[in-house]
Amino acid sequence: MIVKLSKYFILFMFLIILFTTLYTGIYYRRGDNSILQNAFLRTGAEFVNSEVYIWSDIDGKNRNSENLANLAEQLAMDLRVIKKDTYSKQSAGETYFDESIEIKGLCEDGKSVNIITRQSKNGLEKSNISINVIDTLTTQGINASVNIIKEKFRKFKLKPKVNTCIIGCFDGKLDYEEMNRISKSILKDAKAKEIDSISDNNLISISAYSPYIGNDIEVEGKKMNMNLALRYNAYEDKTYIWLATPVIAIEY
Repeated sequence: MIVKLSKYFILFMFLIILFTTLYTGIYYRRGDNSILQNAFLRTGAEFVNSEVYIWSDIDGKNRNSENLANLAEQLAMDLRVIKKDTYSKQSAGETYFDESIEIKGLCEDGKSVNIITRQSKNGLEKSNISINVIDTLTTQGINASVNIIKEKFRKFKLKPKVNTCIIGCFDGKLDYEEMNRISKSILKDAKAKEIDSISDNNLISISAYSPYIGNDIEVEGKKMNMNLALRYNAYEDKTYIWLATPVIAIEY
């Protein structure tokens, strides 16, 4: 009787572990940024802004000026960019491109948007489109912005590449031990393994890989999909934190 109960207990525990593992994977993969948002919030840092950067090369079928202008306008419309004082649309010639179109403005929800299309000159360079969305209000809008833009890109048969970053800060200078503690805590919350790192007294930068984030790239034969950094800014007397997938694409 005791042996039979033990078998049932082992089976029960196995099913609980299996369910927990599957649920965790599904929960995090609902959006690559969910795990970053949660890890960021647990640091206790003051939110500064979040940034979404999406870009794609454009093939010959969509390369003419009219299609590029239409795509930029459609993206601005889908993101509900307001055509008021903050709105601008400019065209210009460039050294390696026939023409570029840039749309800047604010969305109805306060996000800042910058859309740029570049048409290739004589096919020597690839035509491309990029869009940058900055939110100074909340981290919660990242996945919504990513999904809207990716859907629109795919309608135009483009293959979007996505980079997102959450930026925050702490008052004053955090010592190396505290920055290191925060970094390790983020990796633990993200269930991520450190791939590479650099550090000194005022800076920690870590590249890592989490199996629960799908937005990975390969660097020197190693997969990575997460990049975090902490750095002290003496001018502002604040310690800034950046948390991105797959990399921090802005200067820090």
